[in-house]
Formats: sequence, structure tokens, C-alpha cells
Amino acid sequence: MDIFDDETLQAVGELLALGEQLGFGITFEPDAEGWKVGYLRGMGGGDLASGYDLGETARAALRPLDELARKYEKARLERERGL
Repeated sequence: MDIFDDETLQAVGELLALGEQLGFGITFEPDAEGWKVGYLRGMGGGDLASGYDLGETARAALRPLDELARKYEKARLERERGL
């Protein structure tokens, strides 16, 4: 018996792959209202998305993760340039 359908597993896999590519750990936390999807990087972390359905929540977390990666990259470039 499968717990999650193929679409959910694909969405979770895509999010994990993107997180790995961008240097972020991805967290999945069940709660009373469904799921919270978050990130870890170094000693910090936070929430990316929350929702009832895990697959939908994982897909919803893709954009915030990409935006977060852009912010981290911009900050890194600014530090390198001494801004």
C-alpha cells in the first residue's frame, strides 16, 4: 500500500533536488492543519510554505525557495565586493 501518490512523490522529489542544487536542506513537518515545508542552511532555517496536501505544499514551496536562493546569492556577491 502506497502512502503517497506518484504526483506527491514527484513534487517532493523536485523540491528536494532543487534544495540540494541550491545548497538548502528541506524539511517536512506534519501538523494539525496538514504540512509545513521549510529550509535549513547553516545554523538557520525557516518556513517556505504550509498547506493541507503535501504535494501541493511542496509545489508551493518551489518559488519561495528559488527567491531565497537569489537573496543568499546577492548577499554573497555583495560581501565579496565589500558592499
